[in-house]
Amino acid sequence: MGTAAGEMNLGALLPNIGTVVGLIEFALWLAILAGPLMLLGFGLLFRYRPPAEANFGLGYRFWWGMASLEAWRYTQRLAGIIWTILGVVLTPVMLVVCIILQCCGTMTLAIGAAVCLIIELVLVAAACITINVLVMKKYDKDGYLREETAE
Repeated sequence: MGTAAGEMNLGALLPNIGTVVGLIEFALWLAILAGPLMLLGFGLLFRYRPPAEANFGLGYRFWWGMASLEAWRYTQRLAGIIWTILGVVLTPVMLVVCIILQCCGTMTLAIGAAVCLIIELVLVAAACITINVLVMKKYDKDGYLREETAE
C-alpha cells in the first residue's frame, strides 16, 4: 500500500547505499594517498623554501637541528631531500595499490588501506630516525660542526 496523505516516508530520507559505499571508497583512497602526497609537498617545501630560522611552528624540528642557524638549514635541506624522495617513490606505488584494491571490493580496500597506512608510518619513522642520526653525526647538541666532519 502507498502512504496516506500527510504520512512521512522515512525510507526516502536514507542515502543511496551506492553513494555511501562510493564515499567510503573515496575516503580510503584519500587515506592511502594523503601521506605520500604530504611527504612530497613538505619535502619540496623544506628543500626549496625552508623556514629561515628555527621555530616551533613550521619545519623539521629536532634538538640538534635547532641549536644553530647552520644546523637548522642543514636539517631542513636534509629532511626536504629525504621526504621528497620518499614521496616520489610512495605516491605512484600507493596509487597503483589503490587501483588494484578498488577492483577487489570495499572490504579489501579497507584492509589494504590499513596495511598501507602502517607501511607508510614505518617508512616515515625510518626517514625521521635517519634524518636525526645524520644531523647528530654532523652537529653536536649545541649546533656546532663536529671535528671529524669539519671540512
